[in-house]
Amino acid sequence: MLNYQSYNLTDHMKKTLILLTLITYFARAYCQEQRIKKVQQDIKEHTQADTLRVNRLNELPYLITLPVGEVDTMANEALSISRKLHYEEGEVEALIILGRTTYRKNNLPQAFTLTQQAITLAEKLKDKTHLSNAYAAISGLKNITGEGKQALAYALKAETAAQITQNKSLIARRQIGISGLYTNSVGDYTKGMEWALKAEKNAEEANNLEMLAQAWSAMASIYTPIGDQANALIYYKKALAANKKLGNRNLEFNLLNRIGEMYRLSGNYPEAIKAYQEGLSRPQTPYNTELTESNMADVYVRLGNLPMAFKYGFKSLNSAKQINDTEGEEWIEGILARAYLKQNNPDSAIYYAQIGYKKANQTSTIEFKRDNSEALTNAYSMKKDFANAYKYHVLYISYRDSMSSAQVTSQTSLLQYNYALAKKQAQITSLSQEKKMQYYFLAGSLGILVIIGITGVILYKSNRQKQKANILLSKQKQLIEEQRDQTNKALADLQLTQRQLIQSEKMASLGELTAGIAHEIQNPLNFINNFAEVNHEMLDELADELKSDNKDAALVLAASIKENEEKIIHHGKRADGIVKGMLQHSRASSNVKELTDINKLADEYLRLAYHGLRAKDKSFNSDLATNFAPDLPEINTVPQDIGRVLLNLFTNAFYATQQKKKSGAEDYKPIVEVSTSLNGKSIRIKVKDNGIGIPDNIKDKILQPFFTTKPTGEGTGLGLSLSYDTVVKGHGGKINIESKDGEGSEFIIDLPLA
Repeated sequence: MLNYQSYNLTDHMKKTLILLTLITYFARAYCQEQRIKKVQQDIKEHTQADTLRVNRLNELPYLITLPVGEVDTMANEALSISRKLHYEEGEVEALIILGRTTYRKNNLPQAFTLTQQAITLAEKLKDKTHLSNAYAAISGLKNITGEGKQALAYALKAETAAQITQNKSLIARRQIGISGLYTNSVGDYTKGMEWALKAEKNAEEANNLEMLAQAWSAMASIYTPIGDQANALIYYKKALAANKKLGNRNLEFNLLNRIGEMYRLSGNYPEAIKAYQEGLSRPQTPYNTELTESNMADVYVRLGNLPMAFKYGFKSLNSAKQINDTEGEEWIEGILARAYLKQNNPDSAIYYAQIGYKKANQTSTIEFKRDNSEALTNAYSMKKDFANAYKYHVLYISYRDSMSSAQVTSQTSLLQYNYALAKKQAQITSLSQEKKMQYYFLAGSLGILVIIGITGVILYKSNRQKQKANILLSKQKQLIEEQRDQTNKALADLQLTQRQLIQSEKMASLGELTAGIAHEIQNPLNFINNFAEVNHEMLDELADELKSDNKDAALVLAASIKENEEKIIHHGKRADGIVKGMLQHSRASSNVKELTDINKLADEYLRLAYHGLRAKDKSFNSDLATNFAPDLPEINTVPQDIGRVLLNLFTNAFYATQQKKKSGAEDYKPIVEVSTSLNGKSIRIKVKDNGIGIPDNIKDKILQPFFTTKPTGEGTGLGLSLSYDTVVKGHGGKINIESKDGEGSEFIIDLPLA
């Protein structure tokens, strides 16, 4: 996108300015070719060991792609001369180049060592261009080894150093790198688009066509995974058109690979293969070749062409291992797992998917965690191992949902809209300044006799300008209203999701109850069965006594039968009460308060939580201590909500004691204590355990939504947050936490009497 600032120019002037801009870009491409020839000529003819030769030796590898051995020779010569001359700037750039060639020769540790030496030396230099280059180089190495977070940290440092230089082209280059890391390694498309837009703006201001092409390519690569293929294709075509003028082979490869990626994700597999094969036909680095071949393997899996899928899959996996591309390995292992699934070979699918999933966890790459967990789900289902299938299905759903693109698409559109609006505002401001200059020039050039005529012309133009401005403002108002409606819809969707999450957490707590309920309901059912059997035998005896006309014995038997029936009714009502309690717990809260016996509620949920945990872990035991205040008054609560709060606290307490027991603490005896008491104008409930306790550094976070100390899949992080909302917001109470790390915790709830 070019900012021509031409609102008040004639059509002829507009065309002239566009033509001049295009000529400028063609001239830059021509100058690039001339620069390559000039540098090559200087290296050939200028053999003197001075700074000029060092600079030319360091510059040429950035202008054209050369064989690794040739680049290595040039960089070593530049390094040797720089050290003899104490030319630190040349030494830094030579070390950076040597780090890259060393990596391409599969010596990654040495590559890190050389690049770190470049950083140490560059930090001392006044010109921060070299420091920016060094940070960017180590960021690239970190990204290849799957250390995404460290790669992003170094990329941000590189951009900060570039900002100090005020070199717009360098700043744009660094911002494009950051955009790529956010998009591909972190999976944050919103941040990726934000940095791509910054890069586009700086590239425009620098009049740098190469950086513009790369910024457009970065934007297209963001639109592709969120499903906006129309915009992706627009920006890829813009980038390709720009690169035809530049002749940059490396950029051409990246664009062809990304266009293939776009077609692959949209299901246009023949076009995807065509783009990938065109990219492979060019001489490329090992990393670029591995990337393209792995993408082709994925396409052939989707087409069901398994021989070609395995061919490119194993070939690219071998390449990824040779160049230490960890993220590439976890991506390709997921592809191979899916290929073996199509071959009905679940064992091999599990083998590769588990390797890929383990590596994805190490690199925290959510996309490949999602793909490998999905493959494991399908493989275990094929083997009818439904426990493991369910385990990985839950993980897959979690990863998939976290990558939902609905909000990303909305925020991306908003960023583009705000950027376009800022450009329009800058154009309007520039227009106003130009009109003032024109007015002063005309006023100083013309005499008093023509002032009236000029004033009339100015008024006429002003009126037309106002009309244009009104039309522009009307369009902007419409756009703002559309954005407002979209924002309101997004808010409504978010609120719906929030309600669904809360209900999901409530159903999860019901799952915790299930085993406890089964244990509790078994006792009354046993009594009912036993008394029913006794009554059946006694009815036979009663019949015999009546036949013998023994009325006294018959009356005794009848009384016993009636007494047993009363016990059957009592225990039936007990079972009915448990079932009704379970149903009340599972349904969404009506927010209708009723008088509640807190002692009875606490005692019931304590036993349910304990037996629920015992059902999961037969080896677990814990002492239960209750100290309920007698004659505690009933208070108005929503019983199913307070029950969920108590269930959550009891479950957490048992979990804490269970973890401490597993740690192997000597002479450790788990105990969970529950007490109630009157505390002024409120009822106080205390839940205390002697488990692992809560570390001081997370006490302030423990009630935050989605914060959990449990492993993935064992906790949602919503339980205590919902408990806090229920007690404080729903019932006007208080909830406090007292804990010592390694000794235990105590949760204190105060519920108002009225």
